[in-house]
Amino acid sequence: MNNASPTYDVDLYSDEVHLNPFPHFKKLRDIGAAVWLPRHEAWAIPRYKEVKECLRNADVFISGQGIALNDRFNTIMRGNAVTSDGELHTKLRKIMGKPMLPGALSAITERVQTTADALSEQLVARRSFDGVTDLAHHLPMSLVTEFVGLSDEGCDHMLEWAAAAFDSIGPMNDRAHAAQDRISEMAAYIDHCVATRAVRPGSWGDDIFQAVDSGEISPEKAGHLLMDYIIPSLDSTINVTSTLILHFARSPEQYELVRNDPSLIRNAINEAVRIDSPLRQFSRLVVRDVEVDGITLKANSRALVMFSSANHDERKFQDPERFDVRRNVGDHLGFGHGVHQCAGMHLAQLEIGCLLKALIPKIQRFELVGEPRYSVNNVLRGLSSLPVTVH
Repeated sequence: MNNASPTYDVDLYSDEVHLNPFPHFKKLRDIGAAVWLPRHEAWAIPRYKEVKECLRNADVFISGQGIALNDRFNTIMRGNAVTSDGELHTKLRKIMGKPMLPGALSAITERVQTTADALSEQLVARRSFDGVTDLAHHLPMSLVTEFVGLSDEGCDHMLEWAAAAFDSIGPMNDRAHAAQDRISEMAAYIDHCVATRAVRPGSWGDDIFQAVDSGEISPEKAGHLLMDYIIPSLDSTINVTSTLILHFARSPEQYELVRNDPSLIRNAINEAVRIDSPLRQFSRLVVRDVEVDGITLKANSRALVMFSSANHDERKFQDPERFDVRRNVGDHLGFGHGVHQCAGMHLAQLEIGCLLKALIPKIQRFELVGEPRYSVNNVLRGLSSLPVTVH
């Protein structure tokens, strides 16, 4: 950083910012396209155009040295699909992402829809329920853990391990320190799975071990790929589902648009990802000097690529705080962009789409019957409770 660089001296990982991040994101965007964060010794990249350029420019803004703002977790994570570059990333992504490609997902679509139909019948009969724990959790927790092929221990702890991992992707603050016991538990479980192949035969996890047997990857890489399934495969779906229900309750006219035209379901999902992106930001290591809108980011500095802020950039989205199911939103950055775009986004869209197809014919209106509560996590943005009644 030089003395002329714009700065923002706020802890972006404080509870206050986590619970209401968007005013801070706007201040960052107003300050500049690259803003120095002295509390985190990193550059914030808060605007849409520059975030997209960073994600495209994966040879300069690399993931292979980790995506966290602390060295400890960057060392633990190094070598999995999310934190690798080049040929290694391509190889790992191909193995891990294969069962989540649209063609492969067609084989499980009927199963997902049947499960969603049964859940909708139960919840509509109850009328009042929690949109997070009763609705949003159900499909990912019951189906994805089965598809991955985890043992009961893995299924029981997957959510808390994922939350701990995302806490560890921020700076090594109190929240990250508190997560380390869970990280150790997850690492021990993965080591056990690799040593004993404790996954269900024919599952996605089993496919990883088939790649070991064929010589495509080493046993160590099998553990990294299992970690790729355990950490990110639930939270995006859960958080986007509950965000949708919250906005349908707050904006019943938007829900009515989707009820009258189910072809808007996919766009409504994308708008929910845009307006309350489940992942706020990841860091990247800058490997050579690069200019961002006239500001030089020096080699070996850290850049915080801010997906959520970019999705609220007024330069890209008109009236970005408004939830609009008819918005042209296919190019949001809530699932990332480029070579590291979320491998599970098609699975998330399938699960949420099946839920909406099941719920829409049965529910005329969602009503909030209590205050929504957000969880506090260094990276995740999502509700912990959403009490609703359906009519």
